[in-house]
Amino acid sequence: MEKYGSALLQRHINKLEVAVLQSFQHLMRKSALVRDLRIDTEKFTLTLVGPDDEELDPSRLSAGERQLLAVSLLWGLAKVAGNRLPSVIDTPLGRLDSRHREHLVDRYFPHASHQVLLLSTDEEIDAYLFSKLKPSIAHTYMLVHDDNTFTTSVEPGYWWAGGTGHVA
Repeated sequence: MEKYGSALLQRHINKLEVAVLQSFQHLMRKSALVRDLRIDTEKFTLTLVGPDDEELDPSRLSAGERQLLAVSLLWGLAKVAGNRLPSVIDTPLGRLDSRHREHLVDRYFPHASHQVLLLSTDEEIDAYLFSKLKPSIAHTYMLVHDDNTFTTSVEPGYWWAGGTGHVA
């Protein structure tokens, strides 16, 4: 039974490695930076392999690249699990440069799940990125704080666009 369990775990880990690597390479603008990815089934640690077949220390990745790796892990897990679950993504673009932001908007958000909730700050998604996301958006809402009553309300629209919350 133990051998069977180990073989089953390894099979699932192999699928996960492939899914995470494909997701990471799809999101990265430097797609050749990581050639392979391995997950240690005993320690559940992640090892990246560079184009020279040498281990690539994740600390050599930029903060944005590490964030894309984290997104790739979640996306890979979702692909392998095969479940259609909603995705909630909080401040997804905060550490990313403009090219990585665009890659995430084009290549991940519309495909992350059948239902994606993006929780963004007022500076993450500008008019250009909003226009790229618009075909995939059903509703937009803002959290509006009232300094006089110390309350926060939910209002339809996007902070700079206003509107009804429904995207035409």
